[in-house]
Amino acid sequence: MLSCTPMLPVTPLQARRNLRRYRWINFLAGLAFLSPVVQLFYTHMGLSLYQIILLSNIGTLCVWLLELPTSVLADTTGRKRSLVFSVSAHFMAVLVLLLSPQWWGFVASAVLGALYYSFWSGTGQAFLEENLRVLGEEQTFGRAIGHLMFLENLASFLTPLLASWLLKNFPDTGYQVLLWFDAVVGLALVVLTLQLRELPGRQHFTTLRSAWQANVQTARTALRHIGRDAKLRLLLFYRSLGNHVAYFPIILLPTLEAQGMPVWYAGVLMAGASIATMLANKYVYRFGERYGYSRAWVYATTLQGLLCVLAGCWLGHWWVVAGLFLLFSGCDGVWQPAWNHTLVEHTQGASIATTRSIIFSVFALYTTLGKQLLGLLPVGVALLSIGGVLLVVNALLGRKMLHLGHSPAS
Repeated sequence: MLSCTPMLPVTPLQARRNLRRYRWINFLAGLAFLSPVVQLFYTHMGLSLYQIILLSNIGTLCVWLLELPTSVLADTTGRKRSLVFSVSAHFMAVLVLLLSPQWWGFVASAVLGALYYSFWSGTGQAFLEENLRVLGEEQTFGRAIGHLMFLENLASFLTPLLASWLLKNFPDTGYQVLLWFDAVVGLALVVLTLQLRELPGRQHFTTLRSAWQANVQTARTALRHIGRDAKLRLLLFYRSLGNHVAYFPIILLPTLEAQGMPVWYAGVLMAGASIATMLANKYVYRFGERYGYSRAWVYATTLQGLLCVLAGCWLGHWWVVAGLFLLFSGCDGVWQPAWNHTLVEHTQGASIATTRSIIFSVFALYTTLGKQLLGLLPVGVALLSIGGVLLVVNALLGRKMLHLGHSPAS
């Protein structure tokens, strides 16, 4: 048997408190100390570039499997519960790396990391939109999520600098210190997320059967919504085909190190990438609110295609590739809030967590297969291939994306 006490409506004051705490949660989520140099950590532990890509694919394959069920749960049983599950999985992933820094520990951490991302994906955006709706400010979603991403990347700017200092002065123990910092922040994330207030409107179940039926119905409704709406189908295809599948960020540091870049430069480079991303996150709304977020999305992914082509051509010059990656990161900062706003605008808040995760689960499968194939190619050829695909996709779908405009889907 399941039981639940109905919740009272959230007041505007409580929604403000939710948003204030949510900003701190996003900032702490950006304090990922090992993450900026995790590929170098894997190299330090003896993994090859192919194994690093394989680990990434294990994570994205799990995201593909978990995206829909976790987001359905968020739509039916509450945002806060899913967010708590998310940060708890993150904390456990860090503990696994601390206690078992070998292959199967890395695999377990990748699976837990997928749980972290899947429970958060869609849920965090929906939690933000619903609190803004309580305040009558849902039209500012693009600006609000850009600010949250700015806070996360502001924290991400600080952690690579510490990583650089530790790796330069303590090359043997620096990675362990970074992991201990991650464990402390992970615990703080759990404590802070538990303080969020759940919004009403979730379903209350008395039996496991009713819970199962409601979750299946939510998934079916979201799938039908996408199947019947041409604009959402376009978003689904473009979100996958118009993405760089994260190959460039994954291979960047091991490749630059092999080309002669000192290891401790990695943190400085990733700090610069965080600055580029957070500034784009913060100010993309100025372009999006005037010309359309879908236009910002198309321009950013087209430029990323060109940058991947240039990186593939100049791969022998690590400082050139590093500079191209800074521009590439700025483009990430443009399209990330732009795609989230475009989706919210065209779903009008209906089963947003589930709808977003259906789209993202297709992307997760696409990026898993894409990275696995790219891992079989020389790095330069892989970068040229990604760039070519992005440019072709934007030539075919870019015009349709530009026509999405500001009007929500009917």
